[in-house]
Amino acid sequence: MKLSITSVSDWRARLGRITSHYDYAIARSARLSYGQEVTSVALLLMCVSDQARLKRRLRFRREKAEFYTDIMLDLSVIIPLPMKDKMRYVFREILEQLSEQLNRRKFRDFDHKRFLRDLKRWFKRIEDRYDGQTSGPWHYASGE
Repeated sequence: MKLSITSVSDWRARLGRITSHYDYAIARSARLSYGQEVTSVALLLMCVSDQARLKRRLRFRREKAEFYTDIMLDLSVIIPLPMKDKMRYVFREILEQLSEQLNRRKFRDFDHKRFLRDLKRWFKRIEDRYDGQTSGPWHYASGE
């Protein structure tokens, strides 16, 4: 399955630094199949100051087996957090909001519960490897 994650955000949220490390989850998802009904999931992380005017978009294109959605993040919550906590916040919001949206739909051939479990496990692995650096390039704990 194809997974893509991108963001539109205020620079202070530092989402670009977080999303740049989703390559592991994206690579893992490409090798797995969760059924034929959804073969592509695209997430757009939204974290901007005037978010009150924004509406979460959700689109499922059955003919192309594509699921698109926005994940809404609170800028006032994310700005003061240290980088590791920003990462946890983003992971938690992705899992909660995506789970809520997928559970509302009736899929004939898409194991969304297994997909969400795998995504949670991948995010946990990314978080565990991050050593908490907040400036400069990201560093991972030894053992890689």
